[in-house]
Amino acid sequence: MTSRQTIRHRLFVSNVIMVVVPVLVTAFVGVVCLAVMLNTASHKGLGLDSESDFYWAGTTAAELVENTVGNASPTSASYDGIVSLLQGQGLDLAVIEDGDVVFSTSGVTGTDLSFALAAGAAGESPVTMRSGERTMFLKAEVAEDGATSYQVAVFGSLTEVADGTIKQMAVASAFILALTAALSVYLVNRFCHRYVFDRIEWSLGHLEEGVQQLSAGNLSYRIRYDRDDEFRPIADSFDRMTAQLQASEERQRRDQRNRQELIACISHDLRSPLTSIRGYAEGLRDGIATTPQMRERYATRIASKAEEMDGLVSELFMFSKLDLGDFPHEERPVRVDTFLQNVLDNLAPELERTGNTLAQVELTPATVLADERLLRQAVTNVLLNASKHAPGSAITVRASVAPDGSHVDVAITDNGPGVPEESLGRIFEVFYRTDPSRTAASGGSGLGLAIVQRAMRAMGGEATAESIEPHGLRVILTLRVTGQKAAENSTREASA
Repeated sequence: MTSRQTIRHRLFVSNVIMVVVPVLVTAFVGVVCLAVMLNTASHKGLGLDSESDFYWAGTTAAELVENTVGNASPTSASYDGIVSLLQGQGLDLAVIEDGDVVFSTSGVTGTDLSFALAAGAAGESPVTMRSGERTMFLKAEVAEDGATSYQVAVFGSLTEVADGTIKQMAVASAFILALTAALSVYLVNRFCHRYVFDRIEWSLGHLEEGVQQLSAGNLSYRIRYDRDDEFRPIADSFDRMTAQLQASEERQRRDQRNRQELIACISHDLRSPLTSIRGYAEGLRDGIATTPQMRERYATRIASKAEEMDGLVSELFMFSKLDLGDFPHEERPVRVDTFLQNVLDNLAPELERTGNTLAQVELTPATVLADERLLRQAVTNVLLNASKHAPGSAITVRASVAPDGSHVDVAITDNGPGVPEESLGRIFEVFYRTDPSRTAASGGSGLGLAIVQRAMRAMGGEATAESIEPHGLRVILTLRVTGQKAAENSTREASA
């Protein structure tokens, strides 16, 4: 499982890196430069402050050589003690006899020897001379006859010369340190830019793309941000917003389509009774109904069609109020078994006229929260829908309590032809008829089940439908209960 790499965490890490890394790199390079300078200083120069000190050191070396030469047949090994002493101070030695070099240390160069021979030819002794960074002490030993027997030359660098080298190295070290600091800051800044700001730019780019898609009207676009950082809630909120906007737009299109269908269906369903009323009225006006019996029949037809139109308008008014959420209702505790029995008793004559029978009624005692007017309308519409679309069928009504006592299901079942499976999800739509050839006169207004669903939802319940094998339709009205009523219903169901 990877750790959560937030922008705040990355900023903290980058700030630490920007401070620590340049300091450590610069300090390391500084230590290296200092070590080089110290190493150079320890291997250069005499540690003498002036030519007088160098002169004193050269005189001492000449006396030691004189003592060595005074011995019979001196060899190179005879000078080891002197060489060890001189090289410990960073000095080199050369012994010249009759223009020939009889001994010299490894540090003596050809330039040094040429310098010594030229100085010896000048005849000055002892003398201290400087050529570039090299300083030479020269002393000639004179024999008893006045001839020069040999010359002692000591070579080295005064402290001032070494200090010049150190100063140059210090300037170079300062330049190297400044360059190192600038380069490390630049490289660390590049890394931190990629580590932090590239990630921010990537996230902002995705958000910008989402906004552009939204402004272009593409409500189906989703950012689908997969990084767990501070931009994740923003991207998720954007996706939820676009999903809600898309759902709202689809709902508006669906509502617009439903309104258009509603207007078309209302016009169609009102046209038939209006046409009949106008025809009978014209018959009365034109004297077609010549007998009292015919006039009575015409008047009865007009009244019947007017009543049909009044029922359609009333249902349409109720549907509109429920659809807008403006229908006044008040939920109260209702004994569903007693209430349903009362509705069935009132509808029994109507069901008998259509040849329907109540084959089975099972009403479990239970209390629900409902508006009696809406609940009566919902149950009545379901029963009348069964009598219209399945005349002569047996109807079963059953009220049962959920095992947890949270709700009550009222199931109304008929054994008529049923509803095609593909139409089950649409039978609660306004003016939807499984048989398009049906009209308000033959198949109802088309508002009955739409009112049922909206009435149930207004009470916090739901209306669903399912097919019955081998044929038939079951409409289930779910009513909610709360608090103490749920416990009472659960107890009643357990004892039933």
